[in-house]
Amino acid sequence: MTTMARSGFSRPAVALGTEVRKGLLFAWSEKVQILFELPMWAAFILLLGPVLGRGHAQGAPAHWSLNSGTTSVLVLWFVPFMFFYMQTVKLFWRLLHEIQAGTLEQVYLSPLPTWVTAAAARAVAALIESLIVAAATYAIVSAFVPLHYHWTASALLPAMLLVITVTGFSLITAGMTLVWKRVQLINDAVLVVVMLFSASALPLVAVPGWMAGLSHLFPVTAGVGGLYNVLLGHTGATALWGTGGLAWQLAAAAAYLTIGIAAFRILEHVARNRGSLARY
Repeated sequence: MTTMARSGFSRPAVALGTEVRKGLLFAWSEKVQILFELPMWAAFILLLGPVLGRGHAQGAPAHWSLNSGTTSVLVLWFVPFMFFYMQTVKLFWRLLHEIQAGTLEQVYLSPLPTWVTAAAARAVAALIESLIVAAATYAIVSAFVPLHYHWTASALLPAMLLVITVTGFSLITAGMTLVWKRVQLINDAVLVVVMLFSASALPLVAVPGWMAGLSHLFPVTAGVGGLYNVLLGHTGATALWGTGGLAWQLAAAAAYLTIGIAAFRILEHVARNRGSLARY
């Protein structure tokens, strides 16, 4: 390999590594916030379990009982949704911070496409944060009720497709942030809608047929269904159709990544023409 070829490979690698490090530093700066949020997330699952499952409240004060199967499903649903939160919402806050600090235009010094710079670093940080949160939540919840999963390497396939899908969706939010800045309320509304529709992929609540059909259009639903099929449904990762089928997961990943890149580039172009990348 020639020196020029090595240089051509190393510059993007160094740039990506720098952005990943920056993403992790942002994540580390929020460690206290995450530490305070952890008990709330675990409590949410523990309190929701008896409401949706076969647990029940008796007498006064209420005595809650937890069902292992229902709680296992809730934890499995919670982890992909948490990655969605970590990637999409926190990418918005990171971009907003850089716009306010006047450092966003530094990304154009990188040899990488700006959408890679914006999304990849946040994705790595979001994965690490999500794994930490998932492990801590698992430890807290399992102290109250046993959790049972069929651990297998085939779960990596729906997990990988989920990461691609959510990363693509986050690029849409990132592009909107560059142009309009104040999109927090839109983020919050999307967060709630995605959470509700992703639950339709799980055998916890009965939903209308239109809701089950529409849920396929949302970014987390197919991934949640795919993980459920592997870890709890014992149906494998290669079943094409049905809730969480591989065809739905592949379609969601391809569509959201393509639309996300296109939307980010268009909206970035608008922001650059307005000269508003470094102006809040």
